[in-house]
Amino acid sequence: MTPQLTVRRRLLRVQRVIGEATETKTIQATVTLPVQAIKVFEVQATLKDTKCEIRRGGVYVQGTIYKQVFYVDQGDLVRHVAEDVPFHFFVEVEGAEPDMHCQVRTKIVSVDWTLSADGREVDQDVAVQAFVKVTETEQMEVVTDVTDTNIQVTKELLRVESVVGEDTKRETIENTVTLPMNAIKIFEVRAEVKNVTTELKEDLVTVRGTVHKQIFFVDEGNLVRHHAEDVPFAISIDIPGAEPDMEAFVDVDVVVDEFTLKTTPGRELKQTLIVEAFVKVVEPLQLQVVTNVTGPNIVVERRLLKVEQVVAEETEREVIESDITLPMQALKIFTIMAKIEDVKAEVRRDKVIIRGTLHKQIIFVDMGNLLRHHAENVPFSLVLDTPGAEEDMTVHERVSIIGDVDFTLKDGCVVKQAVVVEAFAKVTEEVQLNVVVDVRETGAPPMPPIAECPSMRFHVVQPGESLWSIAQRYGVTLEAILAANPTLKHPELIYPGQKVCIPPRVMGQG
Repeated sequence: MTPQLTVRRRLLRVQRVIGEATETKTIQATVTLPVQAIKVFEVQATLKDTKCEIRRGGVYVQGTIYKQVFYVDQGDLVRHVAEDVPFHFFVEVEGAEPDMHCQVRTKIVSVDWTLSADGREVDQDVAVQAFVKVTETEQMEVVTDVTDTNIQVTKELLRVESVVGEDTKRETIENTVTLPMNAIKIFEVRAEVKNVTTELKEDLVTVRGTVHKQIFFVDEGNLVRHHAEDVPFAISIDIPGAEPDMEAFVDVDVVVDEFTLKTTPGRELKQTLIVEAFVKVVEPLQLQVVTNVTGPNIVVERRLLKVEQVVAEETEREVIESDITLPMQALKIFTIMAKIEDVKAEVRRDKVIIRGTLHKQIIFVDMGNLLRHHAENVPFSLVLDTPGAEEDMTVHERVSIIGDVDFTLKDGCVVKQAVVVEAFAKVTEEVQLNVVVDVRETGAPPMPPIAECPSMRFHVVQPGESLWSIAQRYGVTLEAILAANPTLKHPELIYPGQKVCIPPRVMGQG
């Protein structure tokens, strides 16, 4: 009796690459020095707040160049002046459309400068290079295993991202700011979002950040003045199926809806802002997929994808020790709270270097029995051996604190501390790979096509839910749910954790 061919499949969401390109632009700027210089010692430049936006036919890249100019004054003292220079340019990518996704990697290629003849101005040329990638989310069923005694199966270990859910939420922020003097007119209010962070909890994502506003107003002497204000915000978005160990991709935008002076002239300015946050939660998976099957009477269908192939992964734990002198004598240490901030990872040949800051808050009792606070930042770097890693590869890192902070108070004001930090790094390389999407024996009918999910949205089934209740929740019909999920052989039997494709709502439906 001929053994039966057994094929295991898995439905994935993958990012199909539409195109990628590299563009280099020279950003010119002039900074006026506060005192006369005899020479410029050095100009250091770094990039911050870099982001990308899909436009038809390409990607709009913008960010800020943070520059530090070190110069020598006429008394041979080395002085410092800082400058922020915004930049933006367009990178053409054929086939790019506004509803697609973009990724951008930027770096500074070179920094050149010239000191003016009078020693008061520094002309600078900063060459910024941007590598952009435009992708489109695609739903695909791939073969993960094939069993038969007469076949040979080839597999590859890949890193894929299964989309758990995505949603957009808008919130209105109303606040009143007191200007430093009377205004007869508000000329303009500009707003931008900064310092965005995300926190994942069970079925929930919280997005926090700051809206930085620049208010330009006309005073009673008809002079245009500037006043800045920072407004913190927090937006919570329900994403069923989200878990703390997953990853979230966030895009936040802000619009100034309206602003009015309470009285004219006056100092009280009432403003209304609309903050819009888009969140996509993905679950990183490491998955063996079939790339080829050979054997008698075997027919294989494959599809060419650009995927992330796992090159190496490593975990490293290290004890970070530090001593800090408190500003005054302490009776005892009440507690020390610690968290990891500003984590960055760099791939070198056969290794990954992870840098970050250990931010600690020391709560202690002083000699007058008052509870006091003292903060400390301890930079750290960990080196992880990752054979096969190269500088142009991608690294996915995760850094956490293991256990509590161990501390000892010495001589009443010196706190000796030890913290165990764990760093995990996975190095991947983007490769083009033919992935098997169907395997059958000669004469067997082809696998029916898998229906696309037009809305590109899944719902993760919760305990007690039915397809009817899910349809009611999203305002679609039960028939539409069934049509979008042809692989549900027994629709009355759904289970918690199962992913159901949600079709777009039709106007007039429900």
